[in-house]
Amino acid sequence: MPARSYHKKGENMDVAAILTENVNSGDMLMLMVHGEDGGMKTGIFEYTLGAKEDGPIKKDGKLVMSTITAK
Repeated sequence: MPARSYHKKGENMDVAAILTENVNSGDMLMLMVHGEDGGMKTGIFEYTLGAKEDGPIKKDGKLVMSTITAK
């Protein structure tokens, strides 16, 4: 389920995302930060598995991500 949330460079707190599908209580969601490198349009998520455009961000070789459970 794609969702979109914009961030500034550096630390971001209390970030909200707009979900594009219904989420039920107990559903697990994976939150992952993707970059804006490459692609044809700024602000549009163009990443597909294995592509270089708008790919996931890594810090110290690890994806910047978290998994949460909807309440």
